[in-house]
Amino acid sequence: MKYIGIDEEELKAKHGYYAAYEIERQPQLWKQVYESIRSHESDIQAFFSKLHQETNLKVLLMGAGSSNLAARSVAHHAAMHTPWEIVCEPSTKVILDPQEYFQADQPLLLVSFGSSGSTPEGVACNRLAKKMVKSLYQIMIVCVEDGILVQENAGQDNVLYIPLPKQTKGESFAATAEFTCLVLQAMLLFDYEHLSDYESLIPYFASEADRLFHENISMMHEIAASDTVSLTALGSREMEVLAAETALKAVEFTNGRYLSNYNSSVEFRHGPKLILTSPVLCLFYLHPDPYIAKYDLDMMSEVSGDENHGTIVGFGYQPLPQKITKPNFYYEFKAHPQLERCPVAGIFLYALAMQTFITLIALKKGVNADWPSSDELVPKVANRVNIYEREVL
Repeated sequence: MKYIGIDEEELKAKHGYYAAYEIERQPQLWKQVYESIRSHESDIQAFFSKLHQETNLKVLLMGAGSSNLAARSVAHHAAMHTPWEIVCEPSTKVILDPQEYFQADQPLLLVSFGSSGSTPEGVACNRLAKKMVKSLYQIMIVCVEDGILVQENAGQDNVLYIPLPKQTKGESFAATAEFTCLVLQAMLLFDYEHLSDYESLIPYFASEADRLFHENISMMHEIAASDTVSLTALGSREMEVLAAETALKAVEFTNGRYLSNYNSSVEFRHGPKLILTSPVLCLFYLHPDPYIAKYDLDMMSEVSGDENHGTIVGFGYQPLPQKITKPNFYYEFKAHPQLERCPVAGIFLYALAMQTFITLIALKKGVNADWPSSDELVPKVANRVNIYEREVL
């Protein structure tokens, strides 16, 4: 059996089996997430009907690390499908000044994104919200049922918790499904009145994933084999958040041996483009919205035509226009009509490709991709933090 184009036994010998296997199985988990949401439609509708009865409700999307990036990914989507103020901040920021986010007399929907559901900052923020806000509602988007957040809150009034598939939290260190399944569940919840519109995405994701892994995996190997020393990832709006997740994954999977950063596509020409004076892997995630994608294409064409030392890679849902300067690599996923209506759905297939070639880069560097931080310099649950009491006025 092969995963990401490498025999299973070779992956095990190189300590990349769990990472590769967990990347490829994500479409199966996405199907389970969708089916689970559909089976809880009445609970979801009842919960949101209570929210619509509140006046001046604020929504706070909160997580840490990849979970925070999952929250940021769906912030625009949530704003488009609800009438409320949407705020998205990492728990690592909220804990510094909780009074800025938790006001006693303003109703709050706290949406907690988490892999373990037990990170100290997230747990502390949750407890503070319950202490400080009179009218508090919660949605738990958490990978496991035995985390502190779920144990302390699930089943209570004004709390919505729909368990994610048990295999969401994998055996490898870096979040793969632990990122995409959080995004998917949140995406569906905030557009719960149109769940049937998303049904056709599930077989589409599976088909395109199969095409990537079994027909076109050689391109991912070629990208990973390029002579580069670091990575910069670019995108617009939701895809800029995926660029941030890409930068994080590059550092995590390679144990800090492949440095990275990210920018918005439009911002890149305002100084950050100078990174291409070094041999850098420069990634573009073209936005599913054709209008926004024009800005991505302009920037990708610009750097592809410059004299620089970068290897330029693009991922998109459209053929490249004839007039632009082509990148070194371009992978075109087949388009789906739902992507323009719901651009955040464009993240899932891009994430599969990104996780794949970064795993391949880690293996090329001889890093244990399954558990790169073997010295526990960064534990999977980042628990080396002290939580300090602060007087609540």
